[in-house]
Amino acid sequence: MTTTAPVESLVADLLTQPWLIDLFAELTERQKASSAATEQLRAKDAATHVFWPFHSPQFPLLVTEAHGSRITDADGNTYTDCHLGFGAQALHGHSPQPVVDFVRDHLATTTGNGYCTPIEAQLVDLLGEFVPHCEKFAFLNSGTDATAAAIRLARAHTGRRMVAKFEGSLHGVHDLGMHNTAFWYHGHPTQPFPGTAPDGGIERQSALTGVPVADPRDLLVLPNDPVRAVELIERHKDELACVLTEAASSSFPFVEHTIPLLKTVSERCRALRVPFVLDEVLTGFRYGPGGAAEHFGLEADLYCYGKVLSGLGIPLSAVGGRAALLDHTQTSGLPLTDIGRKTCVQTTHAGNHLALCASYASLRLLHEQRDTYYTETRAKVARVQEQLAAFRAQTDIPLRLVGFGDFIGSFGFLEQDSYDDYRTFAGSVNPIAFFLLTLMLRRRGFYTLSLPMLFTGGAHRTEDLDALVTAVTDSARELDRHGFPFILPGAGRA
Repeated sequence: MTTTAPVESLVADLLTQPWLIDLFAELTERQKASSAATEQLRAKDAATHVFWPFHSPQFPLLVTEAHGSRITDADGNTYTDCHLGFGAQALHGHSPQPVVDFVRDHLATTTGNGYCTPIEAQLVDLLGEFVPHCEKFAFLNSGTDATAAAIRLARAHTGRRMVAKFEGSLHGVHDLGMHNTAFWYHGHPTQPFPGTAPDGGIERQSALTGVPVADPRDLLVLPNDPVRAVELIERHKDELACVLTEAASSSFPFVEHTIPLLKTVSERCRALRVPFVLDEVLTGFRYGPGGAAEHFGLEADLYCYGKVLSGLGIPLSAVGGRAALLDHTQTSGLPLTDIGRKTCVQTTHAGNHLALCASYASLRLLHEQRDTYYTETRAKVARVQEQLAAFRAQTDIPLRLVGFGDFIGSFGFLEQDSYDDYRTFAGSVNPIAFFLLTLMLRRRGFYTLSLPMLFTGGAHRTEDLDALVTAVTDSARELDRHGFPFILPGAGRA
């Protein structure tokens, strides 16, 4: 059963209500310069983030200045930024002065890209202190690059082609990553979930036009169930190049369920000699210095890093892990003997000098603060959760902040604190509430891109988060006054 009819009916009704029309009119008036500029950009630039399918904000902003937790738009409006570059700048906020100064000093001497420089060795040594479970690293540009490179390295190492991933996992926008990914890319739960494939896994489903449904020899989609997942891995062990996983995902952020699943799968993969890849693009450095791997005791063959690995938004990602796998992309020293015996994940700008400088300065700052950074961030998020719990008790409005690590999450209306089934959770999410909360928070001075998300760390003060709680609870009360259905009919029955 799907919730298509209730959602369509609710949207049609909302669009006629005066309070929502007034909200649209207010934001339109407030953001005239941003709207004009972004519409002009739309005519020539297809890929800017405010035009991103599935994640594009209504009333996009043209940001003219950013410092710490604040951004200012072309109309002169200043917002507390809860988006922070998809969380990549949540460690220290926008343009932290020590990082800016370090990069500026090196900018005058940079080789740009395509050379070996001292900063690379410094960054490798620093990362070794954070993630000693990685023997080697390969620096790339994005999380998508990192997971795609991990797949290629695993295929080169094993000589096999099949990749297994879990339903709902986010692994970037390469073709395999865009299969059976986060439910909002597919329109779930308003669109039906896929059934069972002939191989026993979940039917392969592409989220994007231009991405053909993967060959069964290339992709096995695993259910979020340890017994069924292990049975499928055992059945296909001789075909599998790797199993690609996330410790926690924004589409299923409940580590009390995902971590036991991954520990079971990791141990079985090790026994079967199937490479296990842990995608830490979201969780890396957000569960303490060693990421989810160290925090939860997850052992993998390869680890993928991105997001907060970068500094100042200069693109950088990395694959780390066992040297035996990473050596497949490293020259033997005799290039002619490499032909037909090596793979390649490097690109022209991968690991460029300024990106390495920004990453080193940002992570060095985290290294200096790490005794207090994680303690303070956890205390701030715990304070938010306590305030929301009090609000629920007082009003019976099921407003929750669901997330993981230190800290990635979003506000929404859910009947339960936790869900043990991915599809049940997806079916419980009210997508119209996401849309409305985003606009209502914008009206109150908080920018959250296209969802009422909260990426936080050192960027936000306690006072910022107290004001955010006031804004989101006031928004929930306003929705309640207008009779908004927080829980959709049929929720949880995706």
